[in-house]
Amino acid sequence: MRGVLVLVPATLFAKIIGLFYKIPLLHIVGVEGMAYFLSAYHVYSLLFVLSASGLPTALSLLISRAVAGEERRGALRILRVAMLVFLTLGMGGTALLALFATSLASRLAMPEAAAALVAIAPALLLSAFNGGAKGYFQGRGNMLPTALAEVLEAGGKLGFGLFFATLAKKHNATVAEIAAAAILGITAGVFLSALLLLGALLISVLREKRKEVYRASGATHRALFAELFRVAFPITVSASVMSLVSLIDTALISARLQAAGFAAGVANAMYSSYGNLAVPLYNLVPSLLSPLALSLTPTLGAAFVTHDREGARTVFSSGVRIAALVSIPASLGLCVFSSPILSMIYVGQDAAVSVAAPLLSLLALGILPAALISLSGAALQASGHAAVPVLSMLTGACVKLLGEVILLRVPTVHIYGAPISTLACNLAVLIINFAVLSRVLPFRLFAGRDLFRPLFAAVLSVLAGGCGYVLAVRLGALALSMPLTLVLAVLAFVPLALLLHAVEESDLAALPAGEKICAILKKCMLLKEVKQDDKRGKIADDPAKERI
Repeated sequence: MRGVLVLVPATLFAKIIGLFYKIPLLHIVGVEGMAYFLSAYHVYSLLFVLSASGLPTALSLLISRAVAGEERRGALRILRVAMLVFLTLGMGGTALLALFATSLASRLAMPEAAAALVAIAPALLLSAFNGGAKGYFQGRGNMLPTALAEVLEAGGKLGFGLFFATLAKKHNATVAEIAAAAILGITAGVFLSALLLLGALLISVLREKRKEVYRASGATHRALFAELFRVAFPITVSASVMSLVSLIDTALISARLQAAGFAAGVANAMYSSYGNLAVPLYNLVPSLLSPLALSLTPTLGAAFVTHDREGARTVFSSGVRIAALVSIPASLGLCVFSSPILSMIYVGQDAAVSVAAPLLSLLALGILPAALISLSGAALQASGHAAVPVLSMLTGACVKLLGEVILLRVPTVHIYGAPISTLACNLAVLIINFAVLSRVLPFRLFAGRDLFRPLFAAVLSVLAGGCGYVLAVRLGALALSMPLTLVLAVLAFVPLALLLHAVEESDLAALPAGEKICAILKKCMLLKEVKQDDKRGKIADDPAKERI
């Protein structure tokens, strides 16, 4: 909970900046230029995942195990080995992207995106270093450097991106060059966060060396390399599958729409509306919940090492409840109010909003599965079953791609095939993950009430918000209609969630002044007392499952 409380505000700030960063950028670059921006970013995302996605999680697991075993010198040795790997992969990714930018852009059917690919190439090396530093701090349970780095990176992206794009437009640059200038802001933001993490890492390492040195692990550098890749490989593969699918979307959606009879310009505009308007809002909630998985992985890993079964059960079940409390009302709200929300954010982009709104309504149905996929993947990795997320992600990717190949060419479905296939992909991945988790973990994953209670509260709160929206529209207060709806929905959901006992005492106790909050809520009959038998959960009778 400490890690979540530190990371969530930073993630919220970063994602809101990332969302609203595209509003003025859309006016500066245009819908066509944003298509080049998005295609270059998808290439960068794939290479980033391959070079620096699974390794930070693996590093955090190894560091947390070393700290739990009081192997402080071993933790520093793991950091040195990991940084060597991170920087080598980062340099390779940067060189690949810079040297083959023209070829990659042509293969994406967007040759104009080559300049944007070159502009974002240095961010791969910087992101690789950032990933290593974040993994080290997360493994030690210190989420503050990660949070500060995310805030600084988002702020730098916003400021430098808009500045570079505006400057390029004033000098009468082409649309492709303006898009490249805009994406250069991402590189600048990553550079600022790298400077911050470098300073924090140097201070932390110097402090550790001054402390009393605990026993060191006898593992050699070769053994540490092997262990790092053993843990990181399945995580990287499972993460890269979905990034690869997003990259394929860049070429596949436009090409399949053109095959269905749409002109190239129309197809690119539809893809841009989907990728730049609908997808960021869909990704917002799972991204905000990503700190849950970041905190869950090292915490569960340490619990498994120390055989703390009750601690593991408490952490995982609380994570599921928190994910449901956030994602279910957000999913329902985005599904019902997709058009007014997009119109409120993207003022003056009526054509793009009309395309993106129904797509967002469909995508919103996949928010809860996406959040639970992150949690279940973290639990599988921490419990030593890291190969399962790879299998489930590969299966989900096949489902998504097959769905798009079939549906995008259907004239009556066309662009709607993208969100439909995304939902099918998420459900396939989630079913596989939870099917395996239910067998390998020696406790019940969650109770049905953990999902149904927040769902009931969300339905009632969205109805309350809808009444406020209708009233504001009838009174002619269109500008206030959506803000009023959001405020009413949130104000209704919080007491409803408490009255329906969708929140447990353990979820609130770890908050600042949590015990006082719980005492007040109990007096008001808003917080349910949990019986000891319920706290324990359902433990498997199989003796083999009595161990973690």
